[in-house]
Amino acid sequence: MSKPKLAISFSGGRTSAVMTKLCVEKFKDTHDIAITFANTGCEHENTLKFVNDCDKHFGWGVVWVEAVVNPEKGKGIRHKIVTYETAARNGEPFEAHYAKEGISNAATPHCTERLKERPMISYLTRELGWKHSDYWTAIGIRADELDRVSQKRIEKKLLYPLADAGWTKEDVKKECASWPFDLELKGEHYGNCVWCWKKSMRKLLTLAQDDESIFDFPKRMEKLYATTNVPDGTPRQQFRNHMTTKDLLYMARTKNFEPYRDIEQGTFNFFQPSYDVFLDTGSACGESCEIGADD
Repeated sequence: MSKPKLAISFSGGRTSAVMTKLCVEKFKDTHDIAITFANTGCEHENTLKFVNDCDKHFGWGVVWVEAVVNPEKGKGIRHKIVTYETAARNGEPFEAHYAKEGISNAATPHCTERLKERPMISYLTRELGWKHSDYWTAIGIRADELDRVSQKRIEKKLLYPLADAGWTKEDVKKECASWPFDLELKGEHYGNCVWCWKKSMRKLLTLAQDDESIFDFPKRMEKLYATTNVPDGTPRQQFRNHMTTKDLLYMARTKNFEPYRDIEQGTFNFFQPSYDVFLDTGSACGESCEIGADD
């Protein structure tokens, strides 16, 4: 009889990496395991390096996939296999998606599903011959972020090994501290697609103050595709509160706010800003880009 099948969605963050390591250690002899990393072309270079470092050090055999968008209406997304060396770094998969379906925002939050979930499923079905009923998918979400667990976890066959085992952010950091490499980002706000509209405004404004060129890509996307797939032709704004990239950059230059900084869990930092609804509201993928989080 064939072994049970386990798909592991490696997002490129520390939590996801620890989840992948634990799953491989526990299930490598009992399950057929497929590990994928879906690249959008907008991840930080150090995220790509971290995925590659994990793969080489632990010998996981991570398959790097990218969305292949058919511009014809009614034709679904497929995948192509890339490598660390050949992976898109200028948002090519993202732009292909925007060119067909228009800009993603809070009202049309389809980028994670289109650019990460569908390419992964395409790989599993077309390359490995797996059917949806054949496998469960492991997602890297911790016990201290249970609000991000999909309400459709059973229907979509999603597993949350770290959340179910009680692992917290501190547990993940302790595990990663024992590795000979790390995810070398200036802070959590640089994770995932660096300019991701799902991040909190505080994170985005801090990024803009650090380096406005981070937002060159979304600025260009708005210029090219703001009215794409919009029936009445009204331009879409990419960021919360109906803000364009230009609006966000102007706010970063003019608004007085406390910049985002990583805060150690369970500690008090005198300089930690109090929660502000406008500045600190985020959504699922803004914390770590995991499939199923936007259901």
